Amino acid sequence: MSEMAENRPSLIRIYAILMKPRVVLLLQATAVCGVLTYDLREGYDRGRDYMDSLWSCFIVLFGGSLASGGSMAINMWYERDLDPLMKRTENRPIPSGHISPNHALGFGLTVCLLGIGVVTRLANTEAGLITAFSAFFYVCIYTMMLKRRTPQNIVIGGISGSTPPLIGWAAASGDAYSVLPWLMVAVIFVWTPPHFWALTLSKRKDYGQAGVPMLPVVKGEDVTRRHIMGYSILLTIVNLAMIVLGELGLLFLIIGLTLTGYFVYKSWVLLNSKKEDDAWELFKYSNVYLYMLFITVIVDEMNYINLSQFLS
Repeated sequence: MSEMAENRPSLIRIYAILMKPRVVLLLQATAVCGVLTYDLREGYDRGRDYMDSLWSCFIVLFGGSLASGGSMAINMWYERDLDPLMKRTENRPIPSGHISPNHALGFGLTVCLLGIGVVTRLANTEAGLITAFSAFFYVCIYTMMLKRRTPQNIVIGGISGSTPPLIGWAAASGDAYSVLPWLMVAVIFVWTPPHFWALTLSKRKDYGQAGVPMLPVVKGEDVTRRHIMGYSILLTIVNLAMIVLGELGLLFLIIGLTLTGYFVYKSWVLLNSKKEDDAWELFKYSNVYLYMLFITVIVDEMNYINLSQFLS
């Protein structure tokens, strides 16, 4: 038996790598926030109960993870020419020879369509359509059209990863027109560029060698740091909008703005220090930040303190 065959991971492990579970679960967790926020605010007053919440959470986690994970697999199929050029991705299943490109594409398409079907059939058409839009945008708009053509790829492409809270809200409510879930979408949309640019600052050589026009490669590290700082400030403004327009309470005012303030602080440190370690530290914190911010939204709804009532 050859060395490659001996070191080849199991097919299940290969499939899991193709689906990028850590990235997928980070974003799909915000879909759960969409479900619970709707139910705590309106759903339980409209006949839904805790079992309805659990069922909706399962649907968006399972179906959304399949749709998003399938999209990630298609992304790896499309970028199979780039992955061997970057140290961060050179050991992925396709460049390593652990799975054929056609096999990976077939798996990605099947899983993605299955996820869309799960959300559409078990939740509702509105949630399914948003799920399908997100998958289409990530694969066709971001991966195939934007990533190799513009340094603003992650800004525009971030739309695809921003939809899970809206999907969760729609799965529970049957509509997608309320203000709060769109503000949660805005949080992820604004969070995505500094999150990803912090990573690219620490992996700049990889993207340069592969010819991917990420912002640090095209515009330089100083410009990227300034952009990170600007988006961090914009993230604070979106947080304030969630309080004023989304009618979140005192708990979110205190904890949410504290979390975001620390995000701004770490961006400021990176802007001034220009150290690769600080970029990596910001990237790591950005993952924790998103989880904690959305947990704060849920807890705020559980212990609702209307700020206007508190101040009156």
